[in-house]
Amino acid sequence: MTDVLPLNLLSAGQSGQICDVSGETGLVRRLGEMGLRPGVEVRMVQPGRPCIVAVDHQRYSLRAEDEAMVLVEVGC
Repeated sequence: MTDVLPLNLLSAGQSGQICDVSGETGLVRRLGEMGLRPGVEVRMVQPGRPCIVAVDHQRYSLRAEDEAMVLVEVGC
């Protein structure tokens, strides 16, 4: 069984697969250029405001309004 939740609800060390990125076209494009797009595995490094996430071998700091637009599928 899996759950879909906003990226900002992941705990430190928790991973999931991005299933949707929504929002303004420019924001979705920018997040996609950073590697945050459907099908990609993401790991929460440090929750909070801003949060730090890892995608492949890169780490990104995201503002609250950006991370809330990313939905992640996590296994239970």
